[in-house]
Amino acid sequence: MWFANRHDEGVIHHKYFDPMPIKVIALVLTAIECCIDEWLQGLKEDIKFTSATYGIVYHGHLGSLQCFDDRMAPYKLLERIHTNLHDLARFHAGVDTLTSTSSSASRISDAAFEDAIREYRLEEQDDV
Repeated sequence: MWFANRHDEGVIHHKYFDPMPIKVIALVLTAIECCIDEWLQGLKEDIKFTSATYGIVYHGHLGSLQCFDDRMAPYKLLERIHTNLHDLARFHAGVDTLTSTSSSASRISDAAFEDAIREYRLEEQDDV
């Protein structure tokens, strides 16, 4: 859609997509959910992807991403995801990344994942 090839909007207007905006990520997650809903019964059923139908879903994903960003702020996880998604989108469009750093520099450390899992488990225990 935005990164189909090197002449697509996401590549040409990279200042709007670098890093990948949280609203774009929420929109993509909502579109994925719509696709899953189309196959919910085992056969494809056309479902209109409109704000009336999926607006609540979009806002739910957006809120979850914002909450994730708040909770993971010390690790800058969502920031890294934004950058990684943008770099991967450019790669699949057939263009180089805008940054000169290697992909390993933007890897999320194992310690960050372990901290996130530990925090999730603690929160889960508090809910019980």
